[in-house]
Amino acid sequence: MSDTAQNITLESSNKLDQWFESMIGSIKVDHLQLQTKTATDDKTRMYNNIIEGRHSEMFSDMRNISSQFFIEDLVKEYLTELNERKVITHNLAFELSDAKVLVWAEIENFDESSEDGLILAEAKTNALFSKYGFHISSTIIEKGDNLTVPPHYLSINK
Repeated sequence: MSDTAQNITLESSNKLDQWFESMIGSIKVDHLQLQTKTATDDKTRMYNNIIEGRHSEMFSDMRNISSQFFIEDLVKEYLTELNERKVITHNLAFELSDAKVLVWAEIENFDESSEDGLILAEAKTNALFSKYGFHISSTIIEKGDNLTVPPHYLSINK
């Protein structure tokens, strides 16, 4: 084995050892918190599910946490794209679910630039997040359409 390959193997081994030591340390802290009843309700629930073999509940909780993570990142990325493309909306609203985000965007009549920006922001965001099973879907209306935001959407100020 070459010196370079040995160095890479040693670095990987050290990184692996450090990760496991950190993980074991974290579990010991969790153990102490559980014993002293200072653990959060979520942490207590997680460990109880693992200890008692409630796999469905454990994976359901993990799914909810991962959905929150990806949906939050997806919305942030989408809003960043809108800002970079200088999209002007009169109203921007979202409806969030487990794996998708619905967008209601109202733009000025005949504002092709903002419409193109909305479409491209959606495409770019979907390109980044579809591999994880998350996507965004937009409804673009013009001010002259005189439509109101559906009640299940949450309006935001961009």
